[in-house]
Amino acid sequence: MRRARLTILVDALRHNLAVARSAADGRAVFAAVKADGYGHGLLTAARAFSAAGTDGFAVATPAEGLALREAGLTERLLVLQGAMTAQELDLALDHSLEVVFHDVAQLDVLESHATDLPEGALRAWIKVDTGMHRAGLSPEQVADARARLDSCAAIDPHVGLMTHFARADEPDLSATDAQIDVFRSVAAGWKGETSLCNSAALLGCETAGGDWVRPGIMLYGGNPFIFGEAAQYDLRPAMELKTQLIAVREVPRGGAIGYGGRFVAPETMPVGVASVGYGDGYPRHAPDGTPILVNGRRTQIVGRVSMDLVTIDLRGVEAQVGDEVECWGSGLAIDEIAQASGTISYELMCQVSGQLRAEARILGQS
Repeated sequence: MRRARLTILVDALRHNLAVARSAADGRAVFAAVKADGYGHGLLTAARAFSAAGTDGFAVATPAEGLALREAGLTERLLVLQGAMTAQELDLALDHSLEVVFHDVAQLDVLESHATDLPEGALRAWIKVDTGMHRAGLSPEQVADARARLDSCAAIDPHVGLMTHFARADEPDLSATDAQIDVFRSVAAGWKGETSLCNSAALLGCETAGGDWVRPGIMLYGGNPFIFGEAAQYDLRPAMELKTQLIAVREVPRGGAIGYGGRFVAPETMPVGVASVGYGDGYPRHAPDGTPILVNGRRTQIVGRVSMDLVTIDLRGVEAQVGDEVECWGSGLAIDEIAQASGTISYELMCQVSGQLRAEARILGQS
């Protein structure tokens, strides 16, 4: 039995989807489950969202889509990176995956392979770059791309149009509003479904519109904004990372703790050693003062995070070997740890070790 342990709270996943559905106000929902369900387990997350009534799923690659189909998930399934090869087009066709065309090279592959595909069998979306300048066709390329798709008998005639926001997580929505304006100019007269909103736009940008929304981080209880807290949007953490104390010791005044001696005890003080570290996915770059809970009481880490150990300030905390330590979860928001460590909750969720994920306890699964 590993001392560090991961727990996935299925009821929280379902609750967060309900929050997203309410915010969607009648729009359909593609629940994003890419990156192994944001570290929560692809099938664990997908089954929870399916049971809670999602309309579809968004994944990054056809392989992720295939895993959902093989597990028996039947909802609509959007592949955000689309198909890059003839083999991936065949996979999409065989398993009813909806592919996104975001680069001209994908159109070339489709046209060279189209004669081998049944008529109207492949559902497609075009992604337009409205200002993020990552993946997506320029607004000037969209009309030609649509014409090429329409001339391909294998493509379902109801082609969708989508985009992605670069700065919807910020309090100033002027950049997002500009992207919406670009999208609307491209979408004028569009015959087909549309999709714009990620989690931040869904919760914070009422004017974005679209037929489908694509929530991600909010479904897992993370704050999609660079301000505020997830709890103020009634989002619940779906992941708990806990461990236990394996040692409690007294460090004398002036004693340097851990690799590099980063933290020097300002007084003689009790220090706990907990069985978790960067090998488990706890951020190595977490600084002194990063919050952590011991027996439900808030304290802080001191000293550099090791591969499988962290050291904890136990001043004012009653603790002994074997006591519970919460790194993040229902008692301590993962966003706090991320902010202290100079990263985002997405990264912390996704970088939890494969071993912990494989051994995760799933609570609330029917």
